[in-house]
Amino acid sequence: MNSSTTKGSRNYYGEYSLKQWIKFILTKEIILPPYQRVFIWTEEDVKDLINSLQNGLFVPPIIIGNYGGTTNYILDGQQRLSAILIAYIGLFPNKENFQSSDPVYKDTANDNDDQKDENEDVPPLEWKFSYFTKEGWNKRDILRKIDKSKYKILDLKLSDDFWKGSYIGFSLIIPKSDKKTEQQKLYTSVFRNINIKGRSLSQIESRKSLYFQRNGFNKWFSPPFAYDITINNAPIDFVRYLSLLSQYKKDDNTRVLAQKYKTKMEQYYESYILAEVNNEDESIFSRLLGSNDCNRSRYDKLKACIENKDFPKTFSSIIDADIYLFGLIYFTIAEGKVVSIIGDLRQKLEGKIDELKKRQNSHKVTLKFKLPPPTCPSLYRYIQMPSNKSN
Repeated sequence: MNSSTTKGSRNYYGEYSLKQWIKFILTKEIILPPYQRVFIWTEEDVKDLINSLQNGLFVPPIIIGNYGGTTNYILDGQQRLSAILIAYIGLFPNKENFQSSDPVYKDTANDNDDQKDENEDVPPLEWKFSYFTKEGWNKRDILRKIDKSKYKILDLKLSDDFWKGSYIGFSLIIPKSDKKTEQQKLYTSVFRNINIKGRSLSQIESRKSLYFQRNGFNKWFSPPFAYDITINNAPIDFVRYLSLLSQYKKDDNTRVLAQKYKTKMEQYYESYILAEVNNEDESIFSRLLGSNDCNRSRYDKLKACIENKDFPKTFSSIIDADIYLFGLIYFTIAEGKVVSIIGDLRQKLEGKIDELKKRQNSHKVTLKFKLPPPTCPSLYRYIQMPSNKSN
C-alpha cells in the first residue's frame, strides 16, 4: 500500500458519557503520549470538576489524536480524564507516596523558612491513571489488587445515573497522511498550539467575565482611581489587595493567607471574586463588599485619601505600595473608617519601607505592613503575608 503524503487532518466532533470515557481509559482505547506531564490536580480540583458536571456546566472537550490508525493519544484533557477516573474508583493518590521528583518544585515548599505548614502548596503528583489501569480493566479488579495504603478514600456518592447521564465532548484528529513521520509532525504541531502557542486571556480579561455576574459590581474590583497608583509604571492589582484582606478579615491569621495558592494566585483571586459576586462567604474568605450604596460610601473615603496631594501615586517596589495600601484599603473598605496621611506619618511609613527592604531575601517578601488610622492607640501593626512575587 502506498503511503499518502497529504498534509493536514480530518477532524470529528461529538460527546461521550462519563461511563463511556471510563471504559475507553480502562480498556486502553485511549492512552497518554509519553511526553504528557504527571497529574497536577488536587482533591479539590477533582471535586470541582464533578460538581461542574453535576450542575450541567461547560467542561472543555477532550482532544484525541489517532496515530498509525491503531493508537488514540490524549492530546488535551489528561487532568480531566484522570480526575473522572479517580472519582469513579474512589481513591485519590496520597502525596507522600507519589511525590514529584522534579527539582523545580523543591524550593517552593516553605516560604517562611520555618516548620512546614500542612497548608503549603502541594507539588504535582508523580501519578498517572496507568497506575489504575495496570491493575485491571474494571473497578472491582482495581480495588482488589491495588495497594490502598497509598491512596485516600474519596467517596463522592455518585450514582450510576450520574455516570450514564453526564457527558464530555471530544475532538478526534485523524491525519490525512498515513506516513508516521507526517503524523508525528502533525501531533507535535497540535500539542504546541494547545500548550505553547495558544494565546490565553490575560488575567485581567479573565477576571472581567466574573465581575459582571453581579450587577454594578465591576467598578468595585477595578475602581478608576486605582489606575493612577503604579508600581514601576504598572498599575496596581486592586483585586490582590481585596482578596488577601478578605481572608485576613475571615481568619485574623496572617500565617495562612494564600498558602494553598502561592503558585496559582490567579485562582485565589477568582475564588475571592466569586465569593463577592455570589454574595456568600467562601470557605477562606469573608466578604468586604456590601450593597452598592455602602460600597460607594466607603470607596469615596478611599478615593479621597488617595487623591490627597500627600499620598504618593508612584512606587518603586511592591513593598512600598503594600505598606501604604494594605492598611488603607482595610480600614476604609472593610471597616468604613477615614484614614489620612497626616503629620509625620508618611516619614514613619518610609522608615518602615527601608526596614522591610533590608530584611527581604533574594526572592521573597514575608513581611507586609498594615497601617491603622491615626485614631488607633497602636500606630503600626505588622502582618506576615506570603507574596506571589517580590520586586
